Amino acid sequence: MIKGQSFKKAAWVLKNEGPISFGKKSVKVAISKVVKEKHHRLKTSDEYNYLSNTVFQITEKDILKSKKVTSGEIAKVSSALWFLPYFKHITFGGIFTILRSMEYFAKQGVKTTIIIYDNKYLDLKKTKAEISKHFPGLSDVEIMTCDLERQSLDELPHVDIAFATIWMSAYFLLKYNNTKRKYYFIQDYEPLFYQAGSMYALAESTYRFGFTGVVNTPGLLWSVNQRHAQEGVSFVPAVDKRYYYPFKKKETKKVKIFFYARPGNPRNAFELGVLIIQDLIKKYGHRIEVVTAGADWDEADYGLKGLIINKGLLGSLEEVGDLYRSCDIGFVFMLSKHPSYQPFEFMACGMATVTNRNEDNLWLFRDRENCLLAEPSPADMAEKISILVDSPALRKKIAKEGQRSINFDWDTELQKIWDYIKISGR
Repeated sequence: MIKGQSFKKAAWVLKNEGPISFGKKSVKVAISKVVKEKHHRLKTSDEYNYLSNTVFQITEKDILKSKKVTSGEIAKVSSALWFLPYFKHITFGGIFTILRSMEYFAKQGVKTTIIIYDNKYLDLKKTKAEISKHFPGLSDVEIMTCDLERQSLDELPHVDIAFATIWMSAYFLLKYNNTKRKYYFIQDYEPLFYQAGSMYALAESTYRFGFTGVVNTPGLLWSVNQRHAQEGVSFVPAVDKRYYYPFKKKETKKVKIFFYARPGNPRNAFELGVLIIQDLIKKYGHRIEVVTAGADWDEADYGLKGLIINKGLLGSLEEVGDLYRSCDIGFVFMLSKHPSYQPFEFMACGMATVTNRNEDNLWLFRDRENCLLAEPSPADMAEKISILVDSPALRKKIAKEGQRSINFDWDTELQKIWDYIKISGR
């Protein structure tokens, strides 16, 4: 039965375009509706199957027990266990930061155990070799998988401290009680990765488990503290100067603009970025060159075939650094409570940075000083980028101040975390 606006629209099509067009459009709408409903059922079914896992079935008793077993003192931190998700790309920011932290603790004499909790078929030898290649200090790390269908968390080793590294792993950590202290390595406000619903609810719940936070950026710590009373220590992610450093750019006729393009990550607002690129190309034509990287996608689907250079997913950090140094302007969206790693890397490589205004990240971003901030509207972001295209002097000024703004180093930041852990264990 057709109602309201749908009836009016159907009547207009029938009157003005005839019964054949009406029939075609009716069938198209019907098929579209069936496809959407089927997709929704599949998505709901997958989510249901995932969330029905016993690890997510927790009660207040679990939280109270966890707090009780971690209420004592630790004379010395000599062993640590980390719950990690399976990862394909070791150099991705979040995983790389976790492993960097592990290596620093290992250098302080901490015996490290990694539990990959979501891939029981993992090639442990290959994974260990890849970790050791990038982090030699973890060559002695013990890596295990966890299959709750066949083993209990009580069978895992006893350690002094243990870490969750993403919201799902927090449920494993909650039920794992062979440790004296529990920490939550928080690198974003992960409930925002989902719409308000089942996944959002379970992700948000983890901030009430009573773990001590090790939080990536002071803005994110402030946010989870204000909303959930989450206590902990924050750190600032330093850039790796082996890969991200500036050099004097050659003067060219074209202004080279980079966009961090990841269609599969809503928080990076891919669609808005594409609209901005279209606006800039329409305005400047061959006066600019636009390059994208971050994930594989087909630019032809968005009318950009032959108009941009799409690098897709780059193979190494050396390639990333080389690309950034070749660009004049970098723009990126981050709609959660972390600025993302890209602005740090843009600034380190001498790019003038443009990003969306986000109150949680104003501890770093200073509009018209070390970056330009814009509303997420494509029109406003395109206007801010245009200011930098048209003003080489301002572009140079913002790029220079950006380099000064990220004067952080990993040893200092990781020592801050290590000192906090030693104190919080007493």
